Amino acid sequence: MKVNLTYRFSLEFSQRVRGHSFALKITPRQTPFYKIEDFYTSLKLANTTDGFGNIISFGIINESHYSFEVETSAKIDFYHEYFDLQHGILPDLYSVQTQITTSSINSKQEFLDFINELKIINYNNKKNIDLIVSTANDFIFKNFIYQSGITTAYSSIDMILNSKRGVCQDFAHLLISYLRHLNIPARYVSGFVTGEGESHAWVEYFDGQIWRGADPTHNLIIKNEPYIKLAHGRDSSDTAMNKGSFIGHSKQNLKVFTHMEVSI
Repeated sequence: MKVNLTYRFSLEFSQRVRGHSFALKITPRQTPFYKIEDFYTSLKLANTTDGFGNIISFGIINESHYSFEVETSAKIDFYHEYFDLQHGILPDLYSVQTQITTSSINSKQEFLDFINELKIINYNNKKNIDLIVSTANDFIFKNFIYQSGITTAYSSIDMILNSKRGVCQDFAHLLISYLRHLNIPARYVSGFVTGEGESHAWVEYFDGQIWRGADPTHNLIIKNEPYIKLAHGRDSSDTAMNKGSFIGHSKQNLKVFTHMEVSI
């Protein structure tokens, strides 16, 4: 199976800015699941990697400007039958809750209620990890409503627990929080799925041998579906597509557009 990917990242400013330094996560990560071919980017950027192995493209624009845009494209060849990433390093790093995946004192009861709804499995039996994840995936999919504008990329699980509404990053954070509560390492993943729109978020969990994928937004345990990873980390703050600074008093508006289609 081959996939064509086009991704456009643009930043618009309400007033001119200068001295604009940036660090972007816009380059797909190579995985054992697929091979990235014919990768193109509209700007030549310097690259490095962060502590999670994500590719960071960085630079600085000294001239004053109103906007900044980068477009990338790639052909991606899926040659592995199942989604079974090697464990890499430090799975324990993804067992610790973060500020985003921790419920506050005001939402503690909602989180306990959420956990109690899922107490139908013998959690001590590690053979049931896949069943634990699929059950939680299904519960989130059926009991929480997809609605944009309720949360931000950095909202804690308090928001989705209280409103029962959110988007893909909220569903991912909630699943991660639950799995870490059970001492199952889980990490946040940003990337792309087929169709048009923005980027997507899902979860990778460690079953004791390998990392596997789960998408609570679509109630899917990822096996051979075309999911393209940009970055992973402890939560969404580790995978932010754009970080930087500039000189000027301006509001900024981030726009992301993705088109991904299966060609074979």
